[in-house]
Amino acid sequence: MIASPCINLCKMDPASGLCAGCYRTLEEITVWSGADDARRMQILTAVAGRRRPPATPPEQPPETPAH
Repeated sequence: MIASPCINLCKMDPASGLCAGCYRTLEEITVWSGADDARRMQILTAVAGRRRPPATPPEQPPETPAH
């Protein structure tokens, strides 16, 4: 059985709808205890994607004035 990602820092972020501790939605938290391992892996995969910082575009070099 796959362990819960809960770290006992349970606070829902109203803007994102995610728990600040485990990055799960309320629906994912609610279904966890009755979920089979396949569903738990789906949730953990979604959580992993949410934990990654958003990709930032590479910095553009400053434009040089035309001569």
